[in-house]
Amino acid sequence: MHGRVVWMAVAGLIGWSGRIESQVPARVAFDSAAYAWEAGRYPEALERLERLLTGPHRDTLLAPIALLTGELYRTREIAPDAANPRWSPDGTMLAYEIGVEASRRSVLLNLSDAGPPRPDTLPGFAATFAPDGSEVAYLSASTAAAVMRPMGGGSERTIETPGLVGLALVYPADSGPPTLVAAADPTAPMAQLYELGAGGPRPLAGGERVTGAPLRAAGGRLVFGSAESGVTIRSPDGTTTVHRGAAPAVSADGSSYTFVGQESADWTILHARIGAAPRVLVRSPRPLTSPAISEDGSRVVYQAMPREDWELYAVGLDGGEPRRLTHEIQHDIFPQFVSQGRVLAVMGEGRHRRSYLYDGATGARTRLFHNNTVRTIAPEYEWAPRPDGNVVAIVSERDGDTVSPERALYLTDLRRTVSAEEVLGRVRAARRAEQDLRRRGTAMFAGIAPRVKGLVAEVSSARIYQYERALFRLGSKHVTQPGNKLAIEYLEALLRSFGYQPELQWFEPSPGVRSANVVATLRGTLDPEVQYVVGSHFDSVREGPGADDNTSGTAALLELARVLARQPQAATIRFAWFTSEESGLRGSREFVRVASQAGHRVVGGLNNDMIGWANDDRLDNTIRYANRGLRDLQHAAAFLFTNLITYDAHYYKFTDAHSLVDAFGDVISGIGSYPVLGNPHYHQPHDVLETVNHRLVAEVSRATLASVMLMASSPSRLAEVTASRTSAGTVEVGWKPAIERGVTSYRVRWEDSLGATGGMRVVRGTSARLAGVPPGAAIAVRAIGGRQLEGWDWARATPGK
Repeated sequence: MHGRVVWMAVAGLIGWSGRIESQVPARVAFDSAAYAWEAGRYPEALERLERLLTGPHRDTLLAPIALLTGELYRTREIAPDAANPRWSPDGTMLAYEIGVEASRRSVLLNLSDAGPPRPDTLPGFAATFAPDGSEVAYLSASTAAAVMRPMGGGSERTIETPGLVGLALVYPADSGPPTLVAAADPTAPMAQLYELGAGGPRPLAGGERVTGAPLRAAGGRLVFGSAESGVTIRSPDGTTTVHRGAAPAVSADGSSYTFVGQESADWTILHARIGAAPRVLVRSPRPLTSPAISEDGSRVVYQAMPREDWELYAVGLDGGEPRRLTHEIQHDIFPQFVSQGRVLAVMGEGRHRRSYLYDGATGARTRLFHNNTVRTIAPEYEWAPRPDGNVVAIVSERDGDTVSPERALYLTDLRRTVSAEEVLGRVRAARRAEQDLRRRGTAMFAGIAPRVKGLVAEVSSARIYQYERALFRLGSKHVTQPGNKLAIEYLEALLRSFGYQPELQWFEPSPGVRSANVVATLRGTLDPEVQYVVGSHFDSVREGPGADDNTSGTAALLELARVLARQPQAATIRFAWFTSEESGLRGSREFVRVASQAGHRVVGGLNNDMIGWANDDRLDNTIRYANRGLRDLQHAAAFLFTNLITYDAHYYKFTDAHSLVDAFGDVISGIGSYPVLGNPHYHQPHDVLETVNHRLVAEVSRATLASVMLMASSPSRLAEVTASRTSAGTVEVGWKPAIERGVTSYRVRWEDSLGATGGMRVVRGTSARLAGVPPGAAIAVRAIGGRQLEGWDWARATPGK
């Protein structure tokens, strides 16, 4: 969770509860700060934390404050873009990949020195270190070949692999060539193992189709999953031992392995020493997967699904009663042991996973990685512990930008923690950022705040539940199911009862299947030709009713439309309920096609999706934005007029917002779940009404109402801003007039890459001259309309040198 910590949880997980229990004033003071943080009162919480960090109990409280506000362990960025990190056996070298397809390259970093790491680039991918550290092997990106490069210098050896699509390399023995994992058919879902010799690749006897990368075990053996037979242990002489099962894992010393089996209706976790028969450690009627063995070989940790979500359990080799390590509503997955008997595991769904350390004996949890901000999320994607378990390489979008393709590589050192000065600096920076956000947000809404407050109060959670219940009773609303048409009829009838004349945009999402978007228009009073779109998809997956995904968003939008039905704004608002989102965003694509064909002037939009699942007592969700101005506007709408706590991410892919961005530009934002897609019921038959928090849906409806009122009352982003330097050193700026009526003036400033601003001035025309603009700074302009409401986004241009 994003900084969610209560006192005893923090004190317990770091083993200091007894020591801190005697520090009653310190404990009470930290409690006050932690619960203010819990409630989203961040300025108050940060002020309290700053006082604690400059007081006599600083050292005692350092770890809990660090975990409340971000990271405890030291983290440093290694590369701005990376994938597939792998360590050398001695932990002194780290390999990772950059580029895609034919441009894929591997970078080797020598981390043995105290200074900056020295990179070495290989023209290929899947770099793998020999167990004795003598060489590194990789697959060529330009030709079908495997290449072995000596680590101490010397000539490379290349073995051509014509007709094969190389996927991975693995060294089965301390010396000798690696084994190739490759597919003969580029479209084949599984691969085979090939021995690499002087005569080229030769299929290993048996020809098993490999599922997953083979694992190295003692005596030059390979352990892998086979599509035909299950878990296979292949010896150097070609003999194999096969067990019915899947998901094998091998101990660090290669002496034992574990895997998942099935006996009749039961799932099992089995363990075996190399050369011995496996025995059952755990038996369960519920699904089991992803076992891992501790570094000393005494315990196995694995995933189990006692209900709808994965949890972590640990069991000793004596097969005693398993110990449950996690009790989290979200999925807990991918366990692996690191140093000191701790378990590294991951929480959440693929687009917003976060890593934690668990005490293998008690289950006490410590957050591993964070970006040390209050509001921006940091999705993680890959985790590679160093062989000694003391350092973890993590691939993450630490800046919360999920749109750009770059994912940076970080090293988190479990032996080193942050200093008091670093945490104090973090807290002070966060406090300044939060105060600035609240100051700017209050100013944004100042001209219409009383009116917004009055309408927000009309949003009814009881009505929202009524909408949700009616839609839920229709079952699956997938375009192929009867519930889809019934939902269209329900939406149309309800909107008519609100006073709208809804438009049904009928089309064929797929051949022979008809469905429709439902659109209601609230015509603007001053600028009716200027349009804002507020959307949510109403369809669901075929397998379930989609109570959260996305009846929650559908109902919130219905209540928003009801409240605004007789409260038109300056600009036109179009409420859009999209069909066929679950079939490839086809409804929103049809909506933008019709809008573009009709010449609609859409200048901004919001899209809400999956807003009703609450992970805990907090009413929180994520602002998923393409536009920073709308991001801040939505934060302000939440903290000024609702009880909603909001986080943010530059995020719109795979949602209907993507269609809106493609058609109308980066003037889109919206709200979705926090953690992003953390709901374990996502796309499942058990995404049912009783898992939805209707108060949370109402708070999102209120925040969206406040947001669109300000958007439709303010000038939109200006167009065609130009900036050029004159011979006198000043900057001449020009722009097209605002499209809205009633614009009285324009605000102009410069912005540098570090966030500093200057040269602020207000002008009445469509040009300005600024002096003292630093090199590389951008010029930003926005319009000022009636009631002194300023544009919700700056238009920018960077002058040449």
